[in-house]
Amino acid sequence: MSGDVTIEVHPEKCTGCLICQLCCSLIHHKTFNPSMARILVRLTDDSEIIFTDDCDKCGTCARFCVYGALEVKEVRD
Repeated sequence: MSGDVTIEVHPEKCTGCLICQLCCSLIHHKTFNPSMARILVRLTDDSEIIFTDDCDKCGTCARFCVYGALEVKEVRD
């Protein structure tokens, strides 16, 4: 991704499929291992999608989110 971007989170749309975590770990660590991802999905009554400090906002997680829980947005001044 070029330019300043942020990843908008819509936890209410998250189904817990973990595709975002699998894609993230594949891109950054060359393995399908959700525990190595830079994004964390916690499905509870108040679902959370959290980015670790290592997240570089590459947008891979959002590009592969088929449910619209993650969305890449350009940051505008």
